[in-house]
Amino acid sequence: MSTLDSYHVMVVSKYFKTIKDFVNLEFVCKKFKDNIKKYHYNPIPLNYITVKYFPNIKTLHLWSTRDENFGNGFVINIELKDDRYKAGSDSEQYENVNEDIVTVLEKMFYQIVVWFGVNYGTVDKNKDRNVVFKRVTYTKYNRHKFGSNIPLNVTAIGNGCFEKCKTLESVTIPSNVKSIGDYCFYNCKSLSNVILLSTMTSLGSQCFNECTSLSSVVIPYCVPSLRYQCLCWCSSLSHLTIPTSVTSLGEECFLGCTSLKSVDIPSSVSFIDRSCFSECHSLTSVTIPSSVSSLENGCFDECEKLSGVTIPSSVTSLDDFCFCWCNSLSSVTIPSSVSSLPYNCFEHCDSLSSVVIPSSVTSIKSDCFIECPHLSSLTIPKIKIRVLAFVRNRNYK
Repeated sequence: MSTLDSYHVMVVSKYFKTIKDFVNLEFVCKKFKDNIKKYHYNPIPLNYITVKYFPNIKTLHLWSTRDENFGNGFVINIELKDDRYKAGSDSEQYENVNEDIVTVLEKMFYQIVVWFGVNYGTVDKNKDRNVVFKRVTYTKYNRHKFGSNIPLNVTAIGNGCFEKCKTLESVTIPSNVKSIGDYCFYNCKSLSNVILLSTMTSLGSQCFNECTSLSSVVIPYCVPSLRYQCLCWCSSLSHLTIPTSVTSLGEECFLGCTSLKSVDIPSSVSFIDRSCFSECHSLTSVTIPSSVSSLENGCFDECEKLSGVTIPSSVTSLDDFCFCWCNSLSSVTIPSSVSSLPYNCFEHCDSLSSVVIPSSVTSIKSDCFIECPHLSSLTIPKIKIRVLAFVRNRNYK
């Protein structure tokens, strides 16, 4: 049976939550004695009593504004709410973290490391202090005050930071940035070049909505999902590769990407939300991975050039308007896993000439194949068909 040596015990103890855990470890055996003395920083929040257990710490870590800092105060930038924000106005204020705290014990440290989130205004205000901030957000107000070049120590770009920057053509995002907030680059109509590094883990909703000049974008490998309207109305976007880290495509994610010709959906994607590819007028073909179990409302609505689509057997349900107005779709095979064809599912598929419906389908809802004038071949089992399901389809047999 293997045992931990003193070094590995210290590694384990970094994950302790209370001072009691550290004290108890000291009494386990002789080789674990004085484990606390090996620390040159505090692995847990301290107060004037517990700090005495760590006699050799040189660096103080803070996880909350309420953590004891032993007189090593600094100021925090507080921004006013968006409805009070005006470019160029004084929309911020500063507060000292020690303002409401009574310091019982003062102690000097080589460095203060702050883990709670702050904006870049806080970093700039404390630039001459021995304070390092680990979670820094570059906000909309910061951009107006400090410019469009994102500082290297920023770890997140805030909601609406570059919103409606009509003249912004390109942006360099530092490697420390892990997330981009909601509607961050919304309506940046001149933005044509953006490089998202592989270290990024989150893209917010409406992140690049209406970036009409953006022609290509590489989604970082660590991003788990593309959220609501993430790349909506990016009318110049022609091709997109989705990494295998992505498991879901949000509602209206690519809505109105009129130049998008092809998209590679990896097998990691298990959910494609409603209107995800709606109005992608140039999309010619798409392969739905076998990990997807349903196609939501209007998923490929108005994909006018979509001529081929493969629906895997993993799909058990099609929602309303799923392939509505797919004018170039000539044939479709419904998998045996599907039990019902919904309302307006293939409405106005002008080129649709052949449909194979399996015996698993037990109902076809109203207007499912309405306005499919070239539908001439239809293989259909004995099932319940709603009135008007095939209105204005004169050629089917």
